[in-house]
Amino acid sequence: MKQFILPSDFDGSSSVLLDEKDSHYLRNVLRVKVGAELKCTAPDGSVWRGIVSRFADEGCTLELFPAGTEAERDACSGSRSTRVILYQSLIKGKNMDLIIRQAVEAGVAKVVPVETEYSQIRLKDFRNEKPERWQRIIKEAMQQSGTSIHTSVDTMIKLDDITPVSEEEVGLFFHQCPMEKKSIHQYLDGSFKKVSLFVGPEGGLSQKDIETLEAKGFKPVYLGENILRAETAAIYAAAIVKNLILEKETWQAR
Repeated sequence: MKQFILPSDFDGSSSVLLDEKDSHYLRNVLRVKVGAELKCTAPDGSVWRGIVSRFADEGCTLELFPAGTEAERDACSGSRSTRVILYQSLIKGKNMDLIIRQAVEAGVAKVVPVETEYSQIRLKDFRNEKPERWQRIIKEAMQQSGTSIHTSVDTMIKLDDITPVSEEEVGLFFHQCPMEKKSIHQYLDGSFKKVSLFVGPEGGLSQKDIETLEAKGFKPVYLGENILRAETAAIYAAAIVKNLILEKETWQAR
């Protein structure tokens, strides 16, 4: 475990009593002992140094101390990084779970499930228990990967309801046909605070979907002639963009 994710209701207190599930995980799965030190991350992205002070029937108690200077905590929280948003056409089964887990590992700030023309699941059929399962997946992936970015999953929306791309944002959609006007490097050259990525379903994007995305300010990107599964395309696209942002100073278009 790279880090422990503090409860969603953590308010910055100097100690926290963990519930039975988290206590069981620390004591019986990770074999953590009293006095052990853990890197802890709060819901707001701040980083804390946690020390296990007590195991009891009612749960485990962690004593918490701010980790590093304010500037270091701010940097660790990812607040100065470019936010990457993934709009993903909702797909069936465990593949959507996989996309969310991989998005967390890649440092995507938010995943938004979207209904498109060829979506396998429709908004009216969306099951309410999925967000709860996704929250568990996010927590597990954050603890395993050590990412400081708290990924969230929005409620499902229709494609028409996507917010238009702003002046401080780059919007890209990944299409199965070569219709791009620029390379990803060229799209990401310049100043921006957010990159929004759109990945379609297994059946690809319809002409109507493309027209809607372009009207919203999204630009087309072609990932090559290989046909990618939706879950592969999502992490492939996110990884490319995250890496280009990370190394931007060394490649900026001339």
